[in-house]
Formats: sequence, structure tokens, C-alpha cells
Amino acid sequence: MSSIGLKLVTRTLFQLGKGRQSGKVISRFYNLLIGSFLLQKMKPKNIVLAFSDWFERFIRESASGKRLLPNGKKIRLGTLLQYKMVYQLILEFEQRTGKRLRICLLNRAGLRFLNQEKRYWTHSYKRFSHFLYVEKQYLDNYCTGVFKIVKTFFNYLQAEKSFPVGEFHRKFVVPAERFTPVTLTPAQLRFLIMDQEFESGLPSIMKRAKDIFVLGCTLGLRSHDLLSLKKKNIQRTASGMCIVLHTQKTGAEIKVPLPDYAIKIIRKYTAQSRTYILPRVSGSNLNIQIKRLARLAGWTEPLPKIRHRRGVPVEIKTKDGKGYRFCDHITVHSMRRTAITTLLLMGVDETSVRRISGHAAGSREFYRYVALVQDYFDTAVKSAHQKLIAGPDISA
Repeated sequence: MSSIGLKLVTRTLFQLGKGRQSGKVISRFYNLLIGSFLLQKMKPKNIVLAFSDWFERFIRESASGKRLLPNGKKIRLGTLLQYKMVYQLILEFEQRTGKRLRICLLNRAGLRFLNQEKRYWTHSYKRFSHFLYVEKQYLDNYCTGVFKIVKTFFNYLQAEKSFPVGEFHRKFVVPAERFTPVTLTPAQLRFLIMDQEFESGLPSIMKRAKDIFVLGCTLGLRSHDLLSLKKKNIQRTASGMCIVLHTQKTGAEIKVPLPDYAIKIIRKYTAQSRTYILPRVSGSNLNIQIKRLARLAGWTEPLPKIRHRRGVPVEIKTKDGKGYRFCDHITVHSMRRTAITTLLLMGVDETSVRRISGHAAGSREFYRYVALVQDYFDTAVKSAHQKLIAGPDISA
């Protein structure tokens, strides 16, 4: 309503009004109209942000150190690479749909507008999920990581930019990936450590791979921590030799005592190097060599690789369309998993194992190994019961 319209309404009301009380009522009504008029003029418009532009800024601030982790540490390079991969997915999604994602700031938004934004993000989430699952053919474990980063981006807008973006992103969920990590049994690890005949038949490059793999299955370190070990990480104490380091991922201090066979491996390679404990080898090459080592050890029994897409089990095939064998599952990650499960199977208490592995108390990842060990125990107990029933009578 214009100011001329307000004056006209007021003049008409004064002409119709009678007495002092009517004048007061009309005066209040006039002030109310003026206030409403000013509020309409001063009401800010909803601000719209381009999703991809601000996501790029989110990556930039994470890389420069302007945005830090809650503990004050800089974002790791591996995390930044994941951010960039998600950013590329967002750009590809916008290109395929022909529409740019946008974020509307909910500045004093009414219920109608909030419901409108809720519908927008529900629809966008469904379209983006369809893009990841159907068009890109990704599985639950990858999609979970993508949406986790998208949620982190929204939290950044809320916490660090104080943008009123709403809580719609909390509905971005995918089924949690469930899989059992593949590890070596204590018998298989013992074979690699003790069998001299097997070792003597290996070429030199495979002997090196075996040494690295055995040491990794003993120390329980992440692969990049293992391959980055230096001579200064060796500490000699009254009780023997141990490895001391701060992990790259969490910064936790790890101290692992070394058995005799591990000391023998370390001395073998430290004599040939000035700085590092182990030979320099890339993670991808070591992966290939470890799979070959497992194949040469005869661990070729079929073991299907099962992953999930939207909660539905999917069997993954090799590049040539064949099913997975046990040896095909063995990677550099198997070293750490084997070390943790072996210690638990040997009766080492969980607190001591966590001190070696660097897992925090209550870590879901750690209790995945605990559950795996429990499965081993359950299988052993069932086997013992079957032997008891099927075996000959034992007289007292």
C-alpha cells in the first residue's frame, strides 16, 4: 500500500469517526498501518547462494588452513582430495541436469517458504542419489562418503559462516556399508614367517614384498605409516627393541615392541638404507606384489566379494568377469587388519591392542575386528562340539 493510499484510508476513517475515543482508536490504527508499511519496505529479500561456488570456497579455505579440524589441526591432503572428487561430482551432476544447485538463506523465513525449501532439498537429494547409484553405479560405501562430505559442507556454512541454511541436510542418509574385513589367520601368518622352503623359492622382489607384509602384519600400522618408518623410529629399551612414532592420520603416539623375526627383517634393510627402515615402494606396486604373494602361497580358494547398493547385496567380479578368490582380497590394508585380529586371537586385551593400533576407545572400526574375532571363536567352538559328538567314546 502506498503513502497516498494510507492517507485516503485515514481521512475516510476520521470523517466517519465521532468523539474522542474514536479518534484514539483511529490514531492507533493509523500507526499500525504505517508500521506495517515500513516493515514491508524494510523486509530483506532471501539471499540465494550458488552451491558449487561456495563448495569450491569451502575447499580453498580447507586447503589454506583458514578452516581447521575441531582439534585445531590442518585438513589432511587425503581429505582434500576427497573434497575435490565430490566437487567434480557436483559439477557433473549440474551439467547433466542442466540446473545449478542453490542454497537459500532462511532469513526470517515463514512456514510456507520453509516447506518450499524442504521440498527442494528432498527432491535434490533424491536426484543426486539417483545420479550416484544409477548413472555412476557407485556402492553404499562410496555414497556414504560423498554425503558425509556434503553434510560437512553444510555444517561449515552454519558454524563458520553463520548462514541460516536450515537442517535439511541432516536427512541426507544412505544405508551403512556392512562388510567383514579379510585377514590372515594365525596359521597363515605363521607360514609366511617360518616356512624357509617357501621363502627360498621366491624371486628377490617377492622376498622383499613378503618381508614388508610380515612386518606390517606384526606392527599393525597403516600402510603409509609403515612405509614411512625411519631409523629414528627405532628405540632400544631394557626390555628390547620397539618402534615409536606419531601416526600421520590421528597424531597418536604408538609404541610397538618387536619380536625377534621382526628385528631380523629391520636389520636386513636398515643396513642398506641411510634413512628409512624398509625399501621404498609405492602402495600400488606393493598391492600387486602382495596379491601375487598370496597366490604363490596357495590361498586361491573362492571367496566372493560382496558389497551393497542401497542396502542390497551385490557381488563384485574381477575385470575379466570371474569371482574373487582369497588372494584377490589381500591388500596393504590386510596387514593392519591381520595384526589387530591376531593380537586379539592370541588373548591380548582390547585396551593394549588399541594402544598399538591407535584406535580411540569406543571406535566402531575397532569393534568390527572384535566382532570378527568373536566369529573365529564361535567357529572354533562349534568345530570342537562337532568333534565331541562325532568322535569315539572317551572312557573315564
